[in-house]
Amino acid sequence: MKNNLPKKVDILDVTLRDGFQHEEMFIPTESKLWIANKLIDAGFKRIEIGTFSHVQYVPQFKDIFELLKTLPHDDNVEYTVLALNTRACERVAEALEAGIQIDRVLCGQLATSETYARKNMNRTHKELFAEAEKNVKFLHNIGIKKVFANIGTIFGCPIQGKIPIEIAYEFVDRSFDIGFDEIEHSDPDGIATPIAVYEYFSKIMNRYPNTEMHSFHVHDIRGMGIAAYYAALEAGVTAFDCSMGGIGGQVANIVDKVPVKGVGDYYFAQERTGLVETCDFVTMLNAMKIETGIDEKKCYKIEKTVERILGRKLDSYTSCLYNNHV
Repeated sequence: MKNNLPKKVDILDVTLRDGFQHEEMFIPTESKLWIANKLIDAGFKRIEIGTFSHVQYVPQFKDIFELLKTLPHDDNVEYTVLALNTRACERVAEALEAGIQIDRVLCGQLATSETYARKNMNRTHKELFAEAEKNVKFLHNIGIKKVFANIGTIFGCPIQGKIPIEIAYEFVDRSFDIGFDEIEHSDPDGIATPIAVYEYFSKIMNRYPNTEMHSFHVHDIRGMGIAAYYAALEAGVTAFDCSMGGIGGQVANIVDKVPVKGVGDYYFAQERTGLVETCDFVTMLNAMKIETGIDEKKCYKIEKTVERILGRKLDSYTSCLYNNHV
């Protein structure tokens, strides 16, 4: 069997942002800080912290400034935040002026499905690209070195259905043309087969071969997520989003028993809505001798603690091994 796999892979843990945005209870700042510090201790170099969207829409992140101020300053760790409109980008600038470390910012959520874009961002494609182009320049000018876009619904939309894959290629070109440093290629419905993933990324990597320009983000709704990640590895992708316990999904429309303004009722009803599970992917890569720099045994302990914080059993095949390593 021919092995086209990379020797090293970056795993971006998004538990604190994508994971917790789906939760219907506010997670205390102290718990978020504990998780961030434990992730760093386990070897994670790339962590997604939260979003600067208005607290009325994402009350889970009402503590984003406090959390960022409390995180350790570390030149070896990259902190990512979301800033999906102009005001949110201005809040990033305010954070930088306050001495807060922010290394990477998502400022464009560019779903290829316009129905999905209207439902989630209340924007047309034209409006999204126009705002993104302005915000990319703004973020670069204030010193953010890595500004990236999420191109979603590449392989299909949970609302609109099948979307021509040619739109995704067009969006990638347009995103790099307006100044984005990186694209987070996204499958929010977990619909992509490994073959479709391999074909898509083979074309993308042929066009833009610099691996630092790409990451992959899959919601593992149909159980194909880790197979999709393997297919992307074969095509040359080296950066992947994961969450502890496979948590995550659409922004919760109720937090602490209070309805969230503006979110509406579009909300995944399936039991599993989150990303490829962190412990499982780390364990697989380490067993394959692909360098991650991450200690899977420490991951198991983090996942088990996240279960206790949330008060329920989470979806992880490998964290049960924790009891064998304490």
